[in-house]
Amino acid sequence: MTAFSPAVDNEHVIDATTFDGVDDGWFRVMFDASTVPIGLADEDGLLRAANAAYCAMVGRSWPQIAGRSSREFTHPDDLDQHAAVEGLMAQARARGDDLRIEKRYVHPDGTVRWGWVSVSAVSGPGGRAWTMAVIHDTTERRLAEDRLLAAAVTDPLTGLLNRRGWLERLTELDAPSSRTDSPLVLAILDLDQFKAYNDSHGHPAGDQLLVEFATAASEVAGTGALFSRWGGEEFALALAGPRASQAHTVLRAMGAVVPDSQTFSAGFAALRATETVIGCFDRADARLYRAKRDGPGQIRGDDN
Repeated sequence: MTAFSPAVDNEHVIDATTFDGVDDGWFRVMFDASTVPIGLADEDGLLRAANAAYCAMVGRSWPQIAGRSSREFTHPDDLDQHAAVEGLMAQARARGDDLRIEKRYVHPDGTVRWGWVSVSAVSGPGGRAWTMAVIHDTTERRLAEDRLLAAAVTDPLTGLLNRRGWLERLTELDAPSSRTDSPLVLAILDLDQFKAYNDSHGHPAGDQLLVEFATAASEVAGTGALFSRWGGEEFALALAGPRASQAHTVLRAMGAVVPDSQTFSAGFAALRATETVIGCFDRADARLYRAKRDGPGQIRGDDN
């Protein structure tokens, strides 16, 4: 590959004398017209050329990024990877490959774009070690994957976590690295006589009751709580930290916001040092059974 020189004006072009027999003008046309984002950085990692597609990828015009490092618009969570690119490239060369990494670019308005970046070593002026980045925009695929993942763990009626999502979060809480001295209380709630409500008011009204309760109860539980629709008319709740010690009070407050003068029964249990969160939830479920047996609107926990 021939040596590259930095752009000398505001046009983001590469000044090459020849490129496989194609004159410099045609090379510039191909570079700028490419729909694939391409950027060229010098030995200090500063951008010397970028086409329009690259500028669109990072959400900035060429004058805004000329002579700057792509670090400045790299997502904060990807900065360690950015800093390690030189070493990663050396490892790739040892394997006979170009480096391919997935990273995120942050636009000035906060928009995030994902891309698979192929990073290749090229010869700059005087044989200096420059790099060329070619980006495949994967943002739409990433967003589609995120939507699918969210749908897999979300109850479509209420918008709460579903059983799978709640259990996944509980499994994370049960990991040894996640265990803290902060108390954790798990609860299960069951709307009383919900079948009778559906029979007398109709299923659309029953669905509306579930949606309104989910919204109101989530607000009562607070942002630090883990609240989900367990299935049917049952809901699961996890309270951590100071709120855990107020579990009975929180559940009473949630009971006060059940729409249409309906009630729920609930059981709760505090996580013991020697048990898993699943074991704790099983104890809460046993207390719910006792609460249902004692009549509607009852709450049973470790102390009653």
